[in-house]
Amino acid sequence: MKKALLAAAVAAAVPALVHAQTNVVMTGNFKTGVAQTKYSNGASNNGNHTAMIDGSSRFIIKGTEDLGGGLKAIFQMDNRFRPDNGGTQSLAGGNTFVGLTGGFGTVRLGKLDLYWNQGIDSFQSYATAHQASNAGLLSYVGSNSNPIARASRSSNVVRYDLPKMGGLKGGAAWSPGANGAEAGAMGDGNKGNAWELDLAWSGGPFTVGGAYWDEKFDGYKNAAAGDNTGQQAWRLYGTYNFGVVSLGLTYDESELSYDTTGDRKRGAWSIPVTAKVGPGTLVFAYTQAQDMKVGGSKRNDTGAKMFALGYDYPLSKRTSLGVSYAVINNDSNASYGVYSRSGADLNAPTAGQDTKQFYVGVRHAF
Repeated sequence: MKKALLAAAVAAAVPALVHAQTNVVMTGNFKTGVAQTKYSNGASNNGNHTAMIDGSSRFIIKGTEDLGGGLKAIFQMDNRFRPDNGGTQSLAGGNTFVGLTGGFGTVRLGKLDLYWNQGIDSFQSYATAHQASNAGLLSYVGSNSNPIARASRSSNVVRYDLPKMGGLKGGAAWSPGANGAEAGAMGDGNKGNAWELDLAWSGGPFTVGGAYWDEKFDGYKNAAAGDNTGQQAWRLYGTYNFGVVSLGLTYDESELSYDTTGDRKRGAWSIPVTAKVGPGTLVFAYTQAQDMKVGGSKRNDTGAKMFALGYDYPLSKRTSLGVSYAVINNDSNASYGVYSRSGADLNAPTAGQDTKQFYVGVRHAF
């Protein structure tokens, strides 16, 4: 009798468990290829580098729970890995959060992309090289050693997104430790923090948007002479979809705050283009970083120009082949490099060093 009751209880519980898990989804992509990268005109590390590289491969576990009354709980764990060498870049290193969504909008707590990915090109979305993205110039000041908003995700984020309002979307975010650390004694007024605002509107073929970023680093009030104490940036962008061709324009102005040696500010702009060509998609971007201003005075030869061209050829709805070519020409006092150098195992360029990269790869989404 007891065994019969136990069997009945298990039989009743199994459908409930299956039903509870139907709102959990696993998705992601594998993206890798072979790249030949050439450094030239530098003081050191000139030459060719051929290797398999990662294109930000990931697997994502996400889900929702209906709480009733239009309110839902949401979560996502975005895990990054490298199929080229079997390495794990970071468990939950991508956009990872838990939150609530409803008629009021959405609140998420976790690690999230903030600011840097607003208005960039489409190289990262296709089988073309992750490293060919114009973020290599738009998200840095003077060199790849000075990223704005980490040129990636920020940690310890509380973010609010607006509810659906026609073509309007956007939100605001705050973090008490965007770099991952939450140091500082109780009541420490010298503790850093970051906040961000973004807003975009889409209507017909038009999309326009903007974003603002402000961060103060830990210890900013008592920084040693010459220390970088924070950063501020704003960006405006727009696209017009002609049907076969989508044409965009992005302008970014970013500044690094220094204690005594003068703030470093630079403007940068980019023209990203996507076009349907044959069965696939052509991706193009021309980007230019202007000379920095240090303490309000122009510092000559600190700019750079970037040209990137790629083609994504679909083999199915989920699998495509990609080829891309990217060139970065640095002025004599600039050292910008391709985006996400770590995924390509590349050294940081030296001042005045130029980069050329040719890539062939494959992307499979699941």
